[in-house]
Amino acid sequence: MGDEEEIGAEMILEDGEDTPASLHDPIKRHEMLGRKNHDAINKFLGEGPRSVEAYSTKWYYTALLVWTVKRITTSPGWKTVSHHGYSLAEPVFRDIPTDYIKSESCMVDGQILVEKEDIRLVITVNAMQRAANAIQIEAGAERMEEIKILVQDIAAFLKEHNFYRGKKISFELGISFLNAGQRDWDSVILDPAMKKEIRLNTIGFLKNCTRLEKYGVPPKRGIILAGEPGTGKTIVCKALMSEADNITCITTAAYGMLHERYISDLFSIAQDLSPSMVFMEDMDLIGQERHDFYPGTPPLIALLAEMDGIAEKTAIVTVATSNCFETLDKALSERPSRFDRVFRITRPAYQQRAELVKHISEKIPLSEDVREYIVQKTDGFTPAQLQEVLHGMVIAHIAMEEETMQFNRSDVDATIALLNMRKNGAIGFNAIPYRYAKDSTEQNRRKEEPES
Repeated sequence: MGDEEEIGAEMILEDGEDTPASLHDPIKRHEMLGRKNHDAINKFLGEGPRSVEAYSTKWYYTALLVWTVKRITTSPGWKTVSHHGYSLAEPVFRDIPTDYIKSESCMVDGQILVEKEDIRLVITVNAMQRAANAIQIEAGAERMEEIKILVQDIAAFLKEHNFYRGKKISFELGISFLNAGQRDWDSVILDPAMKKEIRLNTIGFLKNCTRLEKYGVPPKRGIILAGEPGTGKTIVCKALMSEADNITCITTAAYGMLHERYISDLFSIAQDLSPSMVFMEDMDLIGQERHDFYPGTPPLIALLAEMDGIAEKTAIVTVATSNCFETLDKALSERPSRFDRVFRITRPAYQQRAELVKHISEKIPLSEDVREYIVQKTDGFTPAQLQEVLHGMVIAHIAMEEETMQFNRSDVDATIALLNMRKNGAIGFNAIPYRYAKDSTEQNRRKEEPES
């Protein structure tokens, strides 16, 4: 499961003194465990020399590790004798999410005294801190081989039963399950040929990865969805997630992408859980073009290496979105084998707006005349702006507290007027047109004046 990481922690001993210790050193670890639970452990394991083995995982698999320990020690043939505190006076248990709506209570810090047939073991779990994500197994010196086998069994079980595989997950401060909802492709209003190509180079690619390799096609791929904010790039990502059965979908965090280590961890997770799709929204954050005075950021260099470096990635598709495609580094925007296809998503034309209005207004009682009028009046609007016109009409109407909801062309004009502050061809959403602000001020003044 990857290289073991150096682990550090602080134990609170029975005499109340805080004593720093390196849990990576088996001798020091053994001494500290002996001081904390000396009587219980000696009584359980007996006197004499001990064998100790440690096992750790990458920091983002903390939940998976403690769950694995629980599953193994509660499987047939095992008996739990007692639990003891480790860093604290009492063992610490937490609910560990194992699926979108499922969780299990697992010990994240403490010691378990367990038996299996005639073998007695002490398993110490130290996983409350990001820097301390490990377990150690201790037994009599004659049980060294059994301890090594158990460590191997834990590593194999964790890999085989990784509950993140094939799921929709978010990688931010750690891994968490993502309830992204369902998005039908019929609700994605794009040119049919473009929709077909996007699906072919993502879902279709991963489903046929093995067959494609026979013809020399590399088992990884990347696409960029480029377009202005609000043109529907995120909706395309949601539709891909909805269709990705048995494919791990990983969404990224904007803050995380600013760190080099995050990028390498991201693709390490994607490889562990492949076949997988990595969704990197707003890649502009790290992908700005390099030049003589700007060599690029460490995250950009890491991304270039991860996507097409010496270490081969298999069964991974990267889907990136960009609001400023022209500013991306050419190693991203013009070099197949990192991002192989670029799909430019533009503001919708007349027919696409008609489909958008029909889809968005499914629950809004609009006449065909009003729908047609909205389509005509929203030339140049993005899908997000068009949606705001429809939602804004409903919000304004609800405020009137009328029993029936009916809309006419004047409702459309009034809502668009509030939004359609054009400056250099752009539609603004942060200001109310001057005449409306002036009228509102005048009305408020009159309400406050006493009647003569």
